[in-house]
Amino acid sequence: MMTNQVIEFAPFHLAEGKSESDLVAASERFQAEFLNEHKGFIRRSLVKHEDGAYADIVVWADSSASEKAFAAAGQHEAGQAYFSLIDMSREHQPRKAGAMEFFSVVGTYG
Repeated sequence: MMTNQVIEFAPFHLAEGKSESDLVAASERFQAEFLNEHKGFIRRSLVKHEDGAYADIVVWADSSASEKAFAAAGQHEAGQAYFSLIDMSREHQPRKAGAMEFFSVVGTYG
């Protein structure tokens, strides 16, 4: 079955001094106030790697919905609060090709 759905994979690390409980609270607010209201949102998982990295995995109806949400999220108060917990200076290290990675689920939405 062919679909136009798009999966957004956004890896990140928490900013210094921020906790997972801070992240979960901000994630739930971002979900309730922004993503649930955004046309084309299907579902999302917030996951954590054993090395401490996190990732948002978001499924969108199509690339247009994803692009519109990306453009608007940083302008939204709940989006700004969520993104303020992310260490923007620390890059997520790419993994080896073909290597399996496992993440634990911190939250599932949608």
